[in-house]
Amino acid sequence: MTGHILRRYLGRLTAALILWTMLTPTAVWAAQAQEETASQPEEVTMVADYGYDGSAKGGRYVPVRVSFTNPASQPFEGRLQILVMETDFEIYRYSMPVTLEAASESQETVNIPLGLRTDQMYVVLLDDKGQEVIRQRLKFNISLDVAELMVGVLSDTPEKLQYLDGVGINYSLLRTKTTVLTADSFPTDETGLDLMDVILITNYNTNRLNHDQTDAILEWVKKGETLIFGTGERVAETLGRFAGDLLEEPYQQPSKLSVDMGVEYATNGPGDSFIDLSCVDISLKGGSVILSNDELPVLTAVNYEKGTIAVAAYDFKDIAEFCQVQRSYVAKIFTSLFSEDRINQLSDTLYGGGSNQYWSVQSVINTGNVDKLPNAVLYTILILAYIIFSGPVMYMLFKKYQIRKYYRTGIVVSSLIFTGVIYLVGCKTRFRDTFFTYATIRDVSEESILESTVVNMRTPYNQSYSAAIDPLYTVRPITRNYYDMRPVPKFTGTEDYRVAIDRYTEDTEISVHNVVAFNPQYFQLEKKTENTEKIGLTGDITLFDGSIYGTVTNRYDFAVENAAILTYGQLIMLGRIEAGETISLDGLEVLNYPLSYTSAVAKRITGGYQYKKADINDKNYLKALQQTKLLVYYLDNYLTGYIPNARIVAFSTGEEEGNFLAKKNRYECSGLTILTSTVSINTTRGGEVCRSALMRRPNATSGNYKADSHSVFGIDPTVLEYSLGSDLDVEKITFNRLSPAFTEDEKYKYIVPFHGTVSFYNYDSSGYDLMDPDKMVYTDSELRPYLSPSNTMTVKYMPENASEYNWDSLLPIPMVTGRRK
Repeated sequence: MTGHILRRYLGRLTAALILWTMLTPTAVWAAQAQEETASQPEEVTMVADYGYDGSAKGGRYVPVRVSFTNPASQPFEGRLQILVMETDFEIYRYSMPVTLEAASESQETVNIPLGLRTDQMYVVLLDDKGQEVIRQRLKFNISLDVAELMVGVLSDTPEKLQYLDGVGINYSLLRTKTTVLTADSFPTDETGLDLMDVILITNYNTNRLNHDQTDAILEWVKKGETLIFGTGERVAETLGRFAGDLLEEPYQQPSKLSVDMGVEYATNGPGDSFIDLSCVDISLKGGSVILSNDELPVLTAVNYEKGTIAVAAYDFKDIAEFCQVQRSYVAKIFTSLFSEDRINQLSDTLYGGGSNQYWSVQSVINTGNVDKLPNAVLYTILILAYIIFSGPVMYMLFKKYQIRKYYRTGIVVSSLIFTGVIYLVGCKTRFRDTFFTYATIRDVSEESILESTVVNMRTPYNQSYSAAIDPLYTVRPITRNYYDMRPVPKFTGTEDYRVAIDRYTEDTEISVHNVVAFNPQYFQLEKKTENTEKIGLTGDITLFDGSIYGTVTNRYDFAVENAAILTYGQLIMLGRIEAGETISLDGLEVLNYPLSYTSAVAKRITGGYQYKKADINDKNYLKALQQTKLLVYYLDNYLTGYIPNARIVAFSTGEEEGNFLAKKNRYECSGLTILTSTVSINTTRGGEVCRSALMRRPNATSGNYKADSHSVFGIDPTVLEYSLGSDLDVEKITFNRLSPAFTEDEKYKYIVPFHGTVSFYNYDSSGYDLMDPDKMVYTDSELRPYLSPSNTMTVKYMPENASEYNWDSLLPIPMVTGRRK
């Protein structure tokens, strides 16, 4: 019994010892692991997202928001890298410094340009040693089937505007995609809005937006986008601080009206398309009625430089129930606002286009420094001198002095001498390092200076190179699209990048790798600064009935040349203006120019029209050619559509080249700077007002009419209804024809003024009256039968040769003179 108990206790003791032996190392290891984990520093984390509501669009800037968390007790310093594929399928790397305080969280938002047909990017965080800490792939929600029209919505009731999403436009060539915007996250610069094609503000108090956000919207519109306001009951809050710049006259209080949405939406009878809405009669400065309901303008739009601002008479939330059933009404709104060219431009980015900027920039800055051109005459003289000296002259000399056996040696020596001479003569024509060709457009207002520079960056060697750019500039590559629709290459984020754009405190460095000598690399640089020194071209200008009065002052500290004043369809040449000089405009000639033929206008301003043929040996010709190309680029990209003010343009003569460079002395730069300023123009004299009838787009009721050039084409008669303004008692209408400077020059044979019959619609007889085609001025007594009660005038144009096509016949521009009611 005792032995049995002893054996039992010994077994238990043995089991305990075995268990202790097994558990002790595990506990030790666990304690050691816990101690090691506690001693290791906690790593920085990063989470990135993009766009608005997960939306992005190729060919645009996309906002990338990166959230960092640094749980460690030490600050973190490193760099954030973003890898994207550009339109030309090359990899571009963007980087910027990142500094995180200890035990902190922060967020960084950067705007990164996307290439077309790209659907992803890689966001990488590096430490101060260049080691990768974390990497994240962002896959974009981009439609590759149908081009998207991005619509940003500012509203207190965005849920009632969901009917705007997914609507097909122009036979579904475009499809809308909406995203909700808020004041808290709204960008403070136009680059952050680049993703949007349309911004709709309705049922919203725009006073919640700060000054920078408001300016960002207007700058965004100027670049070619569309801003739409809904009004209704909250008209005062919605228009807010925009009202002063937009409205021609105060509006009445909102009232309930029965609005006809269109007979095409009547399902059960003629009156089925009417809905009751709270409406406001809005009159925009220079606005055109796009949609109307009897006498009420339902949708009015005005050109705002390249873009459009539209105001609806109602609140868009109030038509939600109607539009949920009749979705095509949304398409009707956008189709009426967008021209066919704009719709094609938006859709081309998906269907193989998108290279317009590349080709236009190439034509402006792909030339180079004219001072680098070799002197062909000098080279010809040197070569002839070498042939004559090394041939008959040297032979006769060696023969005369009986040293013909050294003739071959003499030939070699003379060849070396002439080679050295030619090398020395050609020193100034060679490039030894990275060089730039650029074109700058500097738009100066009383408050700010907006500078946009396109740059061609090249090197004469097959090796990588870099350049330092002033950090105040944003840098955007300009690349071309391939039209063969080749498959997009695989992009894994591990490929070698071709271009790096690295932002530092003191500069922004552009590095180019895998280089072919003289291969062009295009970039667009932009910056906006305050006009603290009050520089610019200013003026006090009155333009009335074809005559100009007033003064223009050059407030730069250098002279400007080839200065001119441009208004809608009218040009005044100013020539050279010295620094600080004020010139009088009284008595200067006012030229009527063709709206769409910018090359002819540019040549008239720069003097390029004086050269009958190209002559690359003439520096004045080359200078005029470069200025013409830059001015055409400006007119085509910045001065389209109706402009209510005057625009002064001139070319700089005294600026240092390459101001965009952080280290100017290292690089060779050549280029031009065009200076522009917007000046208010007075169209009143002696109580009378004289303005263009095209300030509101004519309503073409038949025929083939092109509003951008105010021209007709084809064989069919074209009927235009001009809105002369209900605020005027019309006293006179003058039809301004193109000036002989454009119609009688042999180089402008493609400019064809309208030839044919002109008829006015007679409201008394309800028929058309044939007018004298040579008559240009009509007085109030002559106009009475042809003016409607709302001051509209209908004109029918019939081409002269009905059997032949007469493409783009330019119509005269009507100017209306009258007194305000």
